[in-house]
Amino acid sequence: MKVFLISGWMFLLLAGCGAAVAVEPSATPAATSTAAVVVTRVPRAVLPAPSATLPAPTAPPTTPPTAPPAPPPTATPAPVQAEAAYSYPIGQAGQVPGDGFYMRHGYAVENTWFNPNHWHAGEDWYRIDGDTAGAEVYAVAAGEVVYVGANYPGRVVIVAHPDGLYSMYGHLDPAVAVQVGQQVVRGQLLGTVLRRGDSVPNHLHFEVRTFYTTTEVNGAAPRYPFRCGVNCPPGPGYWPIADPNHPSDMGWRNATHVLNNRAVAPAAPSDQPTYRAVVVPAQPIRDRLPVLDAVPSAENPTPQQVAELMLTPGTRYTVLETRTGPEDSRETSALGYLLWYRVQLPDGSAGWVAALEPFSQDTGSDGRPSGIRFNLLPAP
Repeated sequence: MKVFLISGWMFLLLAGCGAAVAVEPSATPAATSTAAVVVTRVPRAVLPAPSATLPAPTAPPTTPPTAPPAPPPTATPAPVQAEAAYSYPIGQAGQVPGDGFYMRHGYAVENTWFNPNHWHAGEDWYRIDGDTAGAEVYAVAAGEVVYVGANYPGRVVIVAHPDGLYSMYGHLDPAVAVQVGQQVVRGQLLGTVLRRGDSVPNHLHFEVRTFYTTTEVNGAAPRYPFRCGVNCPPGPGYWPIADPNHPSDMGWRNATHVLNNRAVAPAAPSDQPTYRAVVVPAQPIRDRLPVLDAVPSAENPTPQQVAELMLTPGTRYTVLETRTGPEDSRETSALGYLLWYRVQLPDGSAGWVAALEPFSQDTGSDGRPSGIRFNLLPAP
């Protein structure tokens, strides 16, 4: 231990600890004192020895990712019947349009007893049993009434449709149910079939065409002097067989092909599945139909029969696919009509069935059939 005296203060340097302790001088000078000074040693703080290496950093604890909870199961929405866009033009209250009726003269056939040597430009609808007078006539699709008038005989109604087609309804009773400029919906009553009072059977003359008037048919310069005359919207209803142009060339269309080809309205985007249905009429042609694996064609004229479809009146079947002939068909008899439905059978399988058949009550001068009967009708 070493002792230092600085300005009356004495400092003791404690050996081995590196610490200095100050001692206050006493009132009595220390020179004559022989007493020993006792100093208590202050122990050095004990620190841990430095480690040779730093400890490795410890990663924070991690929690394994968890999968998001599975959504609750949702039931598959049940299919709903697709909205119809077109349907047949004639019927009776409470019945499916077309039920109880047939076409005695179809599109582009020859009517030898009424107007020989001319192609029929529309379809003549008759009641299967009884008089057609008084039968209800319906708009085949939504549109605007653009014409009411004429003495065809009877009134004529013409409806313009958004897809560019016109539907024409002839031989109506004068008490029609619509007026020019009125918007109509599919299936809306337009009027009833006229009771003519002449030798011609009462019937509906129905056309689908691309024109209201067109120059060489019923416009400013008709090609032939038909009674309808110049700028006559109803039109002649017939076209000469001798003319080089088929009625389809002039703008008329096979109405049954149009109505079935465009039967279902385009669906809005939706997760809801849709289907189309057909129904067996009250008076089908036969009691059962062969179900084929394909529609007969030139490449496959005799498809394989896979089942039979029972035609019990009122029975509905789901349609999976429809096959029609061309809307602008160039055929010239009822044999040119083509309408097949691919239907779902009761056992879950499917196949093709003929929805209509040619009917020979009347024929053209060549002996080919002029009429059409239905096995299945579009369900409303």
